[in-house]
This record gives sequence, C-alpha cells and structure tokens, in this order.
Amino acid sequence: MKLGIAEKDGRRFVAASVNEGVVDLTSVVAGTSLRGLIETWSSNLDECAALLSSGAHIEGARWCAPLPDPPKFLLLAGNFRAHVVESGYEAAPEKNLTPQFFMKPATTILDPEADIPLVSENVGLDYEAELAVVMGKRVKNATLENALEAVWGYTVVNDISERKLNSRMQPREKRSNDDFFDWLVGKWFDGSAPMGPWVTTSDEMSGLAAGEIVVSGYLNGEEVQRAPITAMIHSVAEAIVYISRVLTLEPGDVIAMGTPAGVGLARGRLLQDGDEISCEVTGIGVLRNRVRLS
Repeated sequence: MKLGIAEKDGRRFVAASVNEGVVDLTSVVAGTSLRGLIETWSSNLDECAALLSSGAHIEGARWCAPLPDPPKFLLLAGNFRAHVVESGYEAAPEKNLTPQFFMKPATTILDPEADIPLVSENVGLDYEAELAVVMGKRVKNATLENALEAVWGYTVVNDISERKLNSRMQPREKRSNDDFFDWLVGKWFDGSAPMGPWVTTSDEMSGLAAGEIVVSGYLNGEEVQRAPITAMIHSVAEAIVYISRVLTLEPGDVIAMGTPAGVGLARGRLLQDGDEISCEVTGIGVLRNRVRLS
C-alpha cells in the first residue's frame, strides 16, 4: 500500500494512493497523523484494504509530507561510496567504516510540490535524493536478523544542503571544528527536507529485489543522480542495528539512507531560483519540488 497525508479544501486526512487516485481513510484512522495508523497497523490493515478496493477516489486532493513531525528524523552521511569520493574524501573498505548519522529538526520537512525556500543566507544550496525508512516498531539493540521486522515502510527524502554559509552567518574567528558545525547548520534550514509523496509499506517493497530499487535525482528534467541501493555502504538493516545501539527507535521515526553521487557541488551546478528538482525511488514514486527565492 501507498499511504500518506492528503489535503483538500484545507482539510488534511490520512489517505492511500491507488491508481494515481486518492482514497480517504478517515473512517479507519481519525485525525491527521500517519503515526496513529502506524501504531495500530495490525488492527487496521483489513479495513484499509477494504477501502482501497472500493474505488472511492477523492478528486482535487494534494499530497502532503507523510510524516511532518516524526519522533526522530535521522539521516546517514556518506553512505554511497561514489558520493564520498566526489566529496573529496577517501572511501575505505566497508569493514573499516561505521555509519555516520545526524538529525534534522521537523521544521526542515516540506510537502511535495511545495517551494524550497532560497533565502539570503544561502549561497550554495544543493540537492540529495534519498531513500528513507519509516519505523513501525519500538526497537533497541536490533540484530541483522530482526532489524527489518521493525520497518513499516519507505518514502523519499530530498536532503537539501547548504554547502557554503555566507559571511553574514559567520561573524566570528574560525576555530578548528567550525567546518563540521557549518556542515550541520547547512542541513538545518527551514524547508530543507522535502518528503513524500507517501510511504510505501514494507510488504509491498519486499517484492522487489534490492538491486531493482534505484535512487534517482533529476534537475530540470535531466538525470543527475542514479544508483541502486545495493551501492549503499551500509544496508537498511545495518543502519538500524547501529543506530538502535545508540538510541531507541520508535514508530514513526524516519531514517534517510544517504545520497548517490551526482550532487550539484560535484557537478559545479548548485540550485538556483526556479530550478525543479525531482527525486525518485523505485517502488515508491517521485518527490518533486521547485526552488523559489524567499
């Protein structure tokens, strides 16, 4: 199933995408949070399936970010070897690397089709198409054998990144660790994490072989990123195992799995006002946004 949050005439509701149409699931899930459906999934599965087969589509609805306020929004850094290399770093063998992850605040999350704000503090805005995992169970100290059992589904994230903060953001004397913290700050701008258009449940994604699941990015219609998830340094299960040793994962947590090579910084073409950036993951769909001067 493809499940998310839709909006029509100012009303938001839990919905499913069926044959490019929108099916309202309000009769099964009260409220406007997908987290409620995730937490009661086993008891609501049959009712949702019945509604999907009814063919009752809502006309004129738009999709919103499926999880605008996840308990935790975690993202892996440097999880595709070719992207590590294009960023100017050595890519050691997998056995010598541990996953590196960071967090983004909920204020970064942006709806599909919404404008990515280009503000005066941005001088090097860039795109990063990513597969993202949505957790369905509370898990601590997961193992490789049971990690995927805690996954509810998968969505698409664009980890918009500011590569170079301008001088107005840096009224200071430089310290040895400023570059690292500047990198983090460059991830935290409002609206810098488009998400969606929905979540494809894990049972549907499990029908695809890992090599068939491809992460792609398109700038103004031109393909700029493309790699199968088998090119990831750390698999979804490995990431969950590592992260769950550090913190407890909860239903509704989102983990973005890193971006393939082909980002704007490496290509010498960063985002500009009016650019359209589309991110696609096989089995999920296309997340499309446009950059607008704010």
